[in-house]
Amino acid sequence: MNILIVEDEPRAANRLSDLLVKQVHNCTIVSIIQSVAEAVKWFKQHNMPDLILMDINLADGNCFSIFDLVQITAPIIFCTAFDEFALKAFQTNGIAYLLKPVSENDLNAALDKLDQLTKLQNNYKNIGLEKYKSRFLIQAGDKIFPVAADDIICFIMDEHGLKLYAQDDNSYFIDYTVSELDGLLNPDDFFRISRQAIIAKNTISNVTRFARNARIILKNGMMLNLSRDRTKPFRNWFEK
Repeated sequence: MNILIVEDEPRAANRLSDLLVKQVHNCTIVSIIQSVAEAVKWFKQHNMPDLILMDINLADGNCFSIFDLVQITAPIIFCTAFDEFALKAFQTNGIAYLLKPVSENDLNAALDKLDQLTKLQNNYKNIGLEKYKSRFLIQAGDKIFPVAADDIICFIMDEHGLKLYAQDDNSYFIDYTVSELDGLLNPDDFFRISRQAIIAKNTISNVTRFARNARIILKNGMMLNLSRDRTKPFRNWFEK
């Protein structure tokens, strides 16, 4: 973990550094900064650290002026001898507000809070990854079974409805429209090539020119026309 310390008192900064090295696995103190001006310069020239420990009253002013000059996205543990800035601290990226002298227990509690927040954030990211359909339930006669998104070749609308074509050479009607599927399928894996069809990237064999239009050949031998207005977006998607 890369940690930045913003503290104008050398003794306090050294104590924080010692505590962090003791409590944080693979801890790297990337720098110890003593002033607002130095902090602004550092943030403009370096990547954002994983964590910041910041005093409020610095050598040349109040630390909150830093936020007016640069964008800080890293979580911050504020360490100060005063408690009147607590509200303002939590209006920034503050996750904890520790009063000096910072005790080992207080710092440990703040680091535990960071771990909990990180886990929550990762959970939300995972939820976001699961917002696209990973399978479709198919009803065939008296049977209901799933078809995984990874096993789908394409979806094609005809006069009877929307049909799902699977890699096992079977096809099934499903109760969706092409427009509805647009928001349900992962756009990294599927692309709408026309008003009637959506294809899976991993099933494309090649793309050929046919007259003034492009024709997509799928690995199962199917040939589908690519709408002219979708040619450039398709190329951008296919190159990803």
